[in-house]
Amino acid sequence: MKSIIDDTSGDAVVEAAILFPIMIMIFAALVLLAAYLPTRAALQRATQYAATVMATEIGDTWLFYDESSMSFYWETNKSNLKNVYAALFSGSGDVQIKGEDIVIEIEGRSVSSKAGHLTIECYVVNKIVYKEIVVTATREFNVPVDLSLIRFPDTIPVTVTSTAVVQNGDEFVRNVDLAVDFAKYAAEKLGISNISETIGSFGGRVASILGW
Repeated sequence: MKSIIDDTSGDAVVEAAILFPIMIMIFAALVLLAAYLPTRAALQRATQYAATVMATEIGDTWLFYDESSMSFYWETNKSNLKNVYAALFSGSGDVQIKGEDIVIEIEGRSVSSKAGHLTIECYVVNKIVYKEIVVTATREFNVPVDLSLIRFPDTIPVTVTSTAVVQNGDEFVRNVDLAVDFAKYAAEKLGISNISETIGSFGGRVASILGW
């Protein structure tokens, strides 16, 4: 007669009871990744596209965006160009509306699930050296597996933020002028004439390139 210690009957049931919850958790994690990663990739693409579009239009690149065809076009009439400094004095209402439209349109072209609430925030950051367009999108997608047993939330928010710097040639020229003026001032204080002449020559070359 076997002792209790030597009796191995029922070991498979015990092992299955231990491993089964672990296997379920691994399966649930894979399902969550399969839903999370495509959603994040689609939002990243949409927000970056929206930020690039608005930064390009605000800048002085002569490029504009046609929302009906969702494509860029060249503006040939100089009088139709926007003021690159308009963002400094205007609100972000136009940026918010246009950013929402672009993000929704671009994300809608992806193959990822669109279930869940979508929140979009677009604004302009005005800094001394450059202006920046920031687009943030958050989609709360439903968890495809019921994990309420372990108190896992029913929805998971996916948030991405994309930025694009406004291309402004006038601002670049202004920053070069500031650098040249500072270098001249420093050279005069330190009594270094060669540096001053070099900086002056560089400034003259920049001015000639720009047609000043």
